[in-house]
Amino acid sequence: MSVDAAGRRARARRDAGRRERDLTFTIGNVAFIDGLLVVGAAASWTISQSLWFVLLAGVGIAAATAIALVGAIRGWAWWLVAAVTAGVYVVAGVPLAAPTMITDPATILGAVVGVLTAPVTGWKNLLTLELPIGIYQATLAPILLLILALGVLAHSLALRAPRAWVLAAPTALLLTVFGVAFGSSAVSGAFTVGPWRLTGAWEATVGLAALLVAFGWYLWRSIHSRRSALRAARNANGARLTGRANRTLGTRIALSAGMLVVALLAGVLVAPWAIAGSTRDVIRTAVDPELRVREALTPLADYRTAFTDDRYDQVMFTVSADESVDRIRLATLPFYDGRVMRATDPLTGTAGDTAFTRVPATLTGDSGQEVTADIRIGAYSGIWVPTAGDLVSIDFDGSSRAALADGFYYNSDAAMGVELADPGLQDGVAYEQIGRVSGTVRDPGTLTPALSKPAVDPAYVPESLISWIETQDAPTGGAGLAELIQRLRARGLLSHALSIDPATPPTWMGDLGQYTFEPSRAGHSTDRIGALFTALLDKQNEVGGTDDAQLVAASGDDEQFAVAAALIADQLGFPARVVLGTRLSTTDDSLSTCEDGECTSGDLAAWIEVADADGTWTAIDTSPQYAVSLSPDIQQRRDPQNTTEVEPEQADTVLPPEADPADSTNQEEEEPNAPVDLAWLWATLRISGIVVFALLILLLPVFTVLMAKLMRRRARRESPDPLDRVVGGWEEYVDTAVDHGKQPPQAATRTETAEALSTGIGSDGSRLAVLADRSVFAPVPPTDDDGARFWELVDAERARLRDELGWWGRWKARLSLRSFARGVRQLAARTRAGGR
Repeated sequence: MSVDAAGRRARARRDAGRRERDLTFTIGNVAFIDGLLVVGAAASWTISQSLWFVLLAGVGIAAATAIALVGAIRGWAWWLVAAVTAGVYVVAGVPLAAPTMITDPATILGAVVGVLTAPVTGWKNLLTLELPIGIYQATLAPILLLILALGVLAHSLALRAPRAWVLAAPTALLLTVFGVAFGSSAVSGAFTVGPWRLTGAWEATVGLAALLVAFGWYLWRSIHSRRSALRAARNANGARLTGRANRTLGTRIALSAGMLVVALLAGVLVAPWAIAGSTRDVIRTAVDPELRVREALTPLADYRTAFTDDRYDQVMFTVSADESVDRIRLATLPFYDGRVMRATDPLTGTAGDTAFTRVPATLTGDSGQEVTADIRIGAYSGIWVPTAGDLVSIDFDGSSRAALADGFYYNSDAAMGVELADPGLQDGVAYEQIGRVSGTVRDPGTLTPALSKPAVDPAYVPESLISWIETQDAPTGGAGLAELIQRLRARGLLSHALSIDPATPPTWMGDLGQYTFEPSRAGHSTDRIGALFTALLDKQNEVGGTDDAQLVAASGDDEQFAVAAALIADQLGFPARVVLGTRLSTTDDSLSTCEDGECTSGDLAAWIEVADADGTWTAIDTSPQYAVSLSPDIQQRRDPQNTTEVEPEQADTVLPPEADPADSTNQEEEEPNAPVDLAWLWATLRISGIVVFALLILLLPVFTVLMAKLMRRRARRESPDPLDRVVGGWEEYVDTAVDHGKQPPQAATRTETAEALSTGIGSDGSRLAVLADRSVFAPVPPTDDDGARFWELVDAERARLRDELGWWGRWKARLSLRSFARGVRQLAARTRAGGR
């Protein structure tokens, strides 16, 4: 008989579990979890930004929901649910995640491999490709995998896990975390109300929506479970829910919602101040090839080796491009550290405002004329990729095109590409590149400065350069820039070597025609540039006048003169950078160009680009002239040439030794008193504010529990009815004992309950039980004094229970939720008593 009874109880429990999964339960859970998945997909929108992504997300969420529902209804085991999810991913992954690869029979196999390997290698593509990636190759496969896996798991937890259901929302929220972590470091949109400005309105909206949907689901789930329990109790014995219970439930919901609203408002108001001036760091922020770029030798330091006889006539690459393409860029060098021009900032290690990223199918280029360039690599080698204009797309050719495409990175701010594949660029590599170039050539004299003061550290700027600018009496702005660079070029003399063999002059000298050699030192450190301007100043002070032919005094090549021109532009308020590359065409007959698209090492050149106030860059040639040699006075004062044979190793081109960038200036000169820098104080206050705000958020649950207990105790103590105060005091005594770890017996009288809870010495629990029973059942109701004395005993019992525990135990009791759980468990019993 006992076996039959046990079987009936087991079947009853199973039937009750099945009944709980009614239509409302299923629809509610599916709606909320799907809502969280939709918010997560919206957070990932910045990764693709294509309508196809919307289709992929919709199909993925629908498939995940269907798998979880069928698994819950049919009672599938976890391994079967996982196997079906994996099968759907493989079958749907190729057409959904790699749509552009299934149209070409040659790439279908690659699409399948990309989908299958996405769980392992797909994350790299998401982190290294330039955003948005669109539908490039199989890059959407990891997103589809996450939507399916997280969707099935979250739905299964919500529908099938009786205890672990609380993990369903955090599981679905992982998709939102993924969208933020793998998305762009730039924020979208801004919302302004008076002096208050919230940047990143889209990100804030997504985060707020995720929080509200998750909170709404937890609230709905708790209400549904509560009503299901009450419904079961009513069906069993006719109990009904009273208005008091409804008010209690409404009070708790309002309290929770109020704390959430306060936290959200505080976060929205404080966030703009807390994050002001800071950058948004995501995973892709630290995943880029800039380490390789920093480690690479600046190509400008190796400039003179291109003019040695064994390399001078070698064809580096050939170019077939539209007529509007007049320059091919190899490297952009915006940063100067007093020793060399660099592609990356020596302080931060970054290459401008944007990082090096891999290129998807196309980039959204700036306004300009679209051009096409077919480039084939010859004797050239290095990481710097020849490009024409601002890159739109690049398509490598040959058997190694996949590896070359994976190893190509581009920095749109510097308009520069690097190839980091192994072996990389080598003889025979070819590619078609589409770019954008400006349709008009701007006159440097019309440019407007974009900076109010120089950007280069004054310690890296020679005093002689500043003095030379001041003595020229040139105008300001673009007109002054054009005039100063014209004088610099006219008063310099081209020279690619420190010494030569007069019997066998180098090839580059032969191409210059009637040319008189003058030695020049390599390098472009502060000391070298300072020596160049010192020579110009000395000659001008000696000769006077403005005849450039009489003021030729400094020898060098593009390495020195491009850096000198960039520093001049910086002093005039123009952002400037040195560009290394070749010219395809020019109106200046003194400059070398690639003949018939064949760019040799001798065609290698350096020029500068300066930014106008509108942000556009203009190229300015800086190569010195070679038709007029140094004046006779300079030649007479030059040290006599030794007839001793020069050792070859003494003629090698080397980098200048590390020296104080300011060693050409007067180091004895005292720096003027700088104003007190209070930036550290603002940073300290902001960090302190962020820490305090984070602590407040972390302590919010603690404050919520303490506030809820305080409000409950105050409502019981201050009830206008003395009888309610006595009954509330008894409930407070029992709740306090429960929070301190004691367990009252079920369905017991107050006396029995007091005996079970009063285990300590000097306990007045039994007395409280007697007084409470007398107040409830006596023909005369208690007075206000009776209520006050009863609460004095309650406070004494609470203090006794508190003294029994240590510091940690007392805090655990204060934050315990057992008393609230007790109220939920006994709600059905209270409603039954009220129904009678």
